[in-house]
Amino acid sequence: KQLTILVCVLLSLSLSAQENNKYPKPRLTHQMSAEEALNKHLIGKSFVETAPPTGTITSLGEFERAKGVLVAYPFGIPMTLIREMARDAIVTTLVSGASQETNVRSQYTQAGVNLDNCNFIYAQTDSYWTRDFGPWYIIYGDNQIGIVDFPYNRPRPNDDEVPKKVAAELGLEWFGMNVIHTGGNYMTNSYGEAASTTIAYTENPTQTPAEVDQKMHDYLGINDYHVLEDPNNTYIDHIDCWGKYLATNKVLIRSVPSTHPQYDEIEATAAYFASLTSPWNTPYEVYRVNTPDNQPYTNSFILNDKVFVPITGSAYDQAALEVYRQAMPGYKIFGITQLPAAPWESTDALHCRTHEMADPGMLRIKHIPLLGNAPTADNYNFTAEITAFSGSAIIADSVILYYRVNPNPYTPFTAINMTN
Repeated sequence: KQLTILVCVLLSLSLSAQENNKYPKPRLTHQMSAEEALNKHLIGKSFVETAPPTGTITSLGEFERAKGVLVAYPFGIPMTLIREMARDAIVTTLVSGASQETNVRSQYTQAGVNLDNCNFIYAQTDSYWTRDFGPWYIIYGDNQIGIVDFPYNRPRPNDDEVPKKVAAELGLEWFGMNVIHTGGNYMTNSYGEAASTTIAYTENPTQTPAEVDQKMHDYLGINDYHVLEDPNNTYIDHIDCWGKYLATNKVLIRSVPSTHPQYDEIEATAAYFASLTSPWNTPYEVYRVNTPDNQPYTNSFILNDKVFVPITGSAYDQAALEVYRQAMPGYKIFGITQLPAAPWESTDALHCRTHEMADPGMLRIKHIPLLGNAPTADNYNFTAEITAFSGSAIIADSVILYYRVNPNPYTPFTAINMTN
């Protein structure tokens, strides 16, 4: 028999007037400038490490419930994207002060952005790569949401301070983990597994790989840290340039023609993930997206039930969007064209310039589904760990298990109440 189940829960639930609105110096690139390279030795020098979080620690996946998104002004993303995100999520914009806020509010108004879903944090920034320098969210202690910070792997002191300022603004506990890192090179499946490329080790020469792994465990709850050679062999070595967790049991890996110089390396990486068992006790579902001209399709952003994919106007765009639709049924898939002044690149696209903001009041359901063919039995037991981070009580008669046996697309679900 094949058993399909779904768990549902219903719950009643400043700067002066001389602020410069442009970069104070020639625009930075994702890659370190020659001047920055001379200051590379300063990365992490002034970082103050805190004690790690207490209790059971969970690093929240990008595909989990988010309150909104963090972006920085001047923008590296088109206004059409901001407008769509602000329809039903909070867009938090980093601005240097009141003058920039006024400027951005005017731009938002002209573009039809829902200002009711916009707020601002005053913080000087060096760039717009909020993914790389932004906060990492965890669950810790007594079901609390906290922020883990790290020395940003660029000598950009303003960017490096942003997680601390976000934590203060949101009233969340801030934890400092002394591992030089970057958000574009970190992804987690929410069940204690994470993946990065080897710069997670090589950019921390004073620590052994085992010591880095231990800190990833102590601060982020990572028990299985998959650290791989970068199959793209580019300057950036960011995992989001070639892979992405789409769900706890799904991962997207780019594909290229056999004539591509990195074909063997990319195929070996896809095979590696296919060989792993997901936290749901099934092999990972590995999806492939065709990037023959190094299109940045894996560099996408998941915001609740929406997925924003960078498209380039190539003949492969629609096929890439279709891969996302197949991998993520029920999600709304958007193809997003670039800002002309800040085009998408194979090493720097949409995901790099956005960062999810966790929902401190989320309703989180941790559940191991029964997938595929189930053995014949008279009874099946299903469990779900449900936490209301808002502090509200779970309404007992609204915790419902929906299931169906040997389904076709028209088979109705049966509903039964779960027991606490």
